[in-house]
Amino acid sequence: MEFAFTLRYRLATQQHDYNALSAQLAAGGCDDALVSINRAGCLVLDFLRPADSAAAALSAAIADVQRALPTAELIDIRAGFPPP
Repeated sequence: MEFAFTLRYRLATQQHDYNALSAQLAAGGCDDALVSINRAGCLVLDFLRPADSAAAALSAAIADVQRALPTAELIDIRAGFPPP
């Protein structure tokens, strides 16, 4: 089963290089996320992650992001994707 959710992170000021962030996240296991940076400078990750449960998908994604970007601060979790 696949689960859709969005994680928002506050970044340290030196981490606003989109290409570097995307590469770090992909190498860290977040290649199933759509990566963007919003106007407020927050990293937004829209995941579509396969797992046995929503809790397993969410905890694995959070752990992957923390390994890839250890200084990023999780500030928001949303189930599903925002409307277009």
